[in-house]
Amino acid sequence: MFKTALRNLVGEVFGSTCPGCKKVCSSVCKNCIAQLSQLTTSVSSPKFHSTNLHGANLHGANLHSTNLSSTVNQQVIVAFGYSTVVRKMILAIKYRNLRSSIALLGGALANRIFDETAKTQQIVSFITWAPTTTKRKLERGHDHAEILARFVARELKLPCRSVLRRLTDQPQTGRSREQRLTVPQFSSRAIDNQCVVVIDDVVTTGATLKGASQALYKSGANLVICAAVASTVLWQSSTESCELAKARKSRP
Repeated sequence: MFKTALRNLVGEVFGSTCPGCKKVCSSVCKNCIAQLSQLTTSVSSPKFHSTNLHGANLHGANLHSTNLSSTVNQQVIVAFGYSTVVRKMILAIKYRNLRSSIALLGGALANRIFDETAKTQQIVSFITWAPTTTKRKLERGHDHAEILARFVARELKLPCRSVLRRLTDQPQTGRSREQRLTVPQFSSRAIDNQCVVVIDDVVTTGATLKGASQALYKSGANLVICAAVASTVLWQSSTESCELAKARKSRP
């Protein structure tokens, strides 16, 4: 009780709020932590986001030598559905550089990656991320995907390397689904037959991770594992309502 009151007092003094509910608090409030815990343990919470990507899937063999023009169904590892509290926390990191929820979101994603790679005994060489546009990074002063990737790498005790460069300046946020299907273009530094985990914040159509995967495979990656904090598979889009009641009726 005393610790909670002290955290709230610190929040009032410094004007900080919980990124999940905007309650005055020095970090994430107890209610939002409880919500995330429930989402993590819920059997209905998505574990993968299925999308069409170039390359290999997590349980596949070495497909580096295959034709990159062929499309396969890859499962992107995700920690959460894009529920209201998760959405608000991600947006707080993305637009306000509020990092108090990084440990919760990044920790959950690190656990998911560890669990799935342990099943296949896949040895990961390093973690990287799908960088935002240069314009967005200059505007915000940070790249939220990099922040997440570096935290996940520390949790998994793996190197984190900046190997991708975004060649297109059009961001995915705020675009329609049809516009999002246009794959962003990336280039990558040379990768010597290694297994790479590439991280993004939210996966909707999978276009960003698809572009990142293409660049990594072309540069010599043996296996690319895609991972994201949240999946919008049950929701209309990353810019619209995220309530379950508004889920697309057309999805099976």
